[in-house]
Amino acid sequence: MRKREDQIFRIVARQDPLAGQALSKKTIQPFFTVLADYLLKKDCGTLANIIPYAACASATSAGQRRFLADRFEVSIIVTSHDPSQLSFSENTSIHECLVVCRRRPMALRNDTLFVSLARMPNTVNEAIEVTDAILQCGPSKWVRYGRWPKELVDQGDWSPTQWLDLELAKFAQGLSTHPALSPLGEMAHFGPAHVRNDLRNPSKDPSQGPYRVLWRHQTGKMQTMWATWEAEVAAMSGKERRAKTTLSPQASRLLIANKLQTSATRVSAVLLDKPAFGSQWTPLTPATHRDPTLSLKIQKAWCVWLNSTLGILSFLHRRGRKLTYSDFMPNILRSMPCPDPRVSEVSRLANTYDEHRMMPLQPWNVIAECPVRIAIDNAVSDAIGMDRDQVSEVRAKIMYEPTVSGAKLSVTD
Repeated sequence: MRKREDQIFRIVARQDPLAGQALSKKTIQPFFTVLADYLLKKDCGTLANIIPYAACASATSAGQRRFLADRFEVSIIVTSHDPSQLSFSENTSIHECLVVCRRRPMALRNDTLFVSLARMPNTVNEAIEVTDAILQCGPSKWVRYGRWPKELVDQGDWSPTQWLDLELAKFAQGLSTHPALSPLGEMAHFGPAHVRNDLRNPSKDPSQGPYRVLWRHQTGKMQTMWATWEAEVAAMSGKERRAKTTLSPQASRLLIANKLQTSATRVSAVLLDKPAFGSQWTPLTPATHRDPTLSLKIQKAWCVWLNSTLGILSFLHRRGRKLTYSDFMPNILRSMPCPDPRVSEVSRLANTYDEHRMMPLQPWNVIAECPVRIAIDNAVSDAIGMDRDQVSEVRAKIMYEPTVSGAKLSVTD
């Protein structure tokens, strides 16, 4: 079976390079997208397809998104934001989207309508009501919708699927061009995302060693921006040389979360007293690491930013596989906007860290009610020249998102 898949992959890539970019050796799903394009008439036709949410959001599926946008007008994308039913199919835990594409000449193609369901219908009458609401695009208790520029959809940016309130997608998109912010990948060195294949798990192997780790992200226990490493562990058998020469220089005091549960998370970055690694944490070191004083100041500033509402917005805007429990691979973390030390007031944010580092943060699902979060949001707003009221509005909207609150919205909301 695998050999046959590889053979088809090579044939498709040779005959249609763009279709080849849509395929993946990790999942068979994109093959059906390419097959649908082959079967439909070239001058007309409609493709309605239920695909995994990851195909609309993950970086690894960007080729499939660009393929669809090239061959079709991506007319409508429907995503459920009902936390009790994030799938359209039965008997699956995979989060899904409904994508409707139409054959149209490139010059006549429109922007994409993104539809977010506040709650999945439970009866035939409710389903008809939802369908009518989508077709009419008027005020509705069932759905929220908005259009996303064709140019962004063509590039593979289908990020409105992340949100019930599509204004949050627009706001998050705007952060990528904010003059005081730059992608983390341009300002920092990232350590290994996972070390479980190189270092011993302290909960399974008590062997002592020279490598400090904060292994897990325990949402109930981790409540402050300051944290302590969990254990000192040894390298796995046969990995001693790699750990010493390759891993060890990449340890950092600043760790950024690479796995988050949206309704329970309190902190998304922590600063330790000594450099460490993590299994659910990625070490992050500013490019200015040769100046220890400046490097520490930047690490404090970034820790504040990543735990602020705007930092949380950036995480939520990059959810890859699931809306409620997401992995953040290094390429995703590198794309996240963060205060640029060359143009931002990192000293102010570093002072904010010192003032609030030991104060407990509330979970994201009550983010608007957290006094510490409000305090660091005010500091972040002032540091990058953004209106405090605007950030406060974003904070309230995030708490209202069902995939963050964990609560099913009433259709009367």
